[in-house]
Amino acid sequence: MRTKARPTKERCAVCGGTLRLTTITHEERRRSRLYLFQHVPAQVCTVCGEVWIDEATLREVDRLLRKGEPVRKLETPVYDFAVQ
Repeated sequence: MRTKARPTKERCAVCGGTLRLTTITHEERRRSRLYLFQHVPAQVCTVCGEVWIDEATLREVDRLLRKGEPVRKLETPVYDFAVQ
């Protein structure tokens, strides 16, 4: 999460804390794939840390998954606690 954040007048629906506008790295799981989105505009509660992403931004995430090109791809190690 970026450190530059500015408060909004909205309150967190979970705890009533102050929401701050910032950008985050958002993970989206679709079937067995994991997608990362960087610099996603969001509101984050300063008390409980709950993250709020508005509907228009989530529609853009869907659009990028359908038609966008990733800027890069990463290999992700996977660990399984059941196989030890």
